[in-house]
Amino acid sequence: MNEIFFLVFAFLTVFLSIKLSYYADVLSKTSNVSKALIGGIVLAGVTSLPEFVTCFSAIFVGNPTLAMGDILGSNLFNIFMICFFDVIFIKKMIFSCTSKGHNLVFLILILNYIVIYFFVSKIINFSLFNIGIPSLVILITYIYYLKSIPKFEDASVNINDSSNNHTALKLIVTAVFMVMSSIVLTIIVNNLSRIYPSFSSSFLGAIFLGITTSLPEVVTFYTLINIKSYDLALSNIIGSNFFNLLVLAIGDIFVSGYSIYNFSDKDTIPIIVLGLIFTIFCLVSNNRKNPKNLFSYSLFSFIIIFLYLGFWVINFLG
Repeated sequence: MNEIFFLVFAFLTVFLSIKLSYYADVLSKTSNVSKALIGGIVLAGVTSLPEFVTCFSAIFVGNPTLAMGDILGSNLFNIFMICFFDVIFIKKMIFSCTSKGHNLVFLILILNYIVIYFFVSKIINFSLFNIGIPSLVILITYIYYLKSIPKFEDASVNINDSSNNHTALKLIVTAVFMVMSSIVLTIIVNNLSRIYPSFSSSFLGAIFLGITTSLPEVVTFYTLINIKSYDLALSNIIGSNFFNLLVLAIGDIFVSGYSIYNFSDKDTIPIIVLGLIFTIFCLVSNNRKNPKNLFSYSLFSFIIIFLYLGFWVINFLG
């Protein structure tokens, strides 16, 4: 029965996430508020709302390991989908059309993954005010990233009619249902972790929560690729990964007594290592602008797809 409820609420969560993204996009086009503000803050928060809610729900039901699996698994799946679509649309050679301006985010993500790995593996094992060092690094690098974004002014559309208010109301109502659905989804997955003790909380969080909450970003990525907006598509995914780590850092504050990074199991470190490797490979791909042929161009994408699928197959069979 839990499995059926999971499928129902997973579908509902994805549907509501897509609707949220749509309403936020409409609001950005019809509001007299700056598009930079709506797109950079409101839309980013809206698309990451499922990860935010499921992460905090997992913490409050007493399973921080599930929260770790959710965030790290979501990031892993996001990179996998970049490479999957890179292979599906191989003739477009997506990485050959993207800017090196994404390198800053890639490098910050790599730094954060390394610090998280050192802490989880107990190479570094101290906290400040029960907040893990990785969280402090994530918070500092995120502030640095925001300050590094070029500031620009854009023309906002000033439409003074009731449709704007209706859109804002629809966004708020949808967000409320999204929160409720995500909470229920987390409780269901927490129950599944007890029903299937052979699977770790990190594994279940990465598979059931991580993938489900990442589907809105995948839909957005696919849409942007189809309209040849490659830079926006890539920045959407890696920006979401960075924001997800920020959610983990904020969640760390609410874990009582310990840092959230102290709650790990046998699958946590492999997921972190894969996330680090995948991010490095994407950074390399983004800087290889003159591939000799399609095979050399897509080599890293094929490696990531193979490693991702192989990791889950090994876990299922094990």
